[in-house]
Amino acid sequence: MPAREPQPLLGTSNFRVLIGRRELGFAEVSRLSSETDALDTIVLRRALTRSTELYDWRRRIASGRNDRRTVTIHMLDAPGGAIVNSWQLEGAWPRRWSGPAFNASANEVAIEELELAYDDLVWLAEPDVTHDKPKERR
Repeated sequence: MPAREPQPLLGTSNFRVLIGRRELGFAEVSRLSSETDALDTIVLRRALTRSTELYDWRRRIASGRNDRRTVTIHMLDAPGGAIVNSWQLEGAWPRRWSGPAFNASANEVAIEELELAYDDLVWLAEPDVTHDKPKERR
């Protein structure tokens, strides 16, 4: 019997986040989770810029508009590398937006956070090159 090679360990420092079809840069994505009888959430963190895109999305939800989106998180094997795993947050919406904390004695990058609630977490199978949409893992 041939010896099985151990599967390579996967790192967490290389990833891409798409909100809808738009890729946005984030420095951190909190732990993905799927629970029963709980509001599933995830937190995205990034350096604050002059863009109000995430804040505006939260304001639309707060004003009662239905603006749920699909959020896709791709785990990469290296910076700019191949996708090794993907997850989709179905029906995601911003539950909370937080801006930076200010401290005159610190020298830190201003960070914004977006906490997303979502209806379902789907772990996608490896992308199938013959189809546009990846298959769901069972």
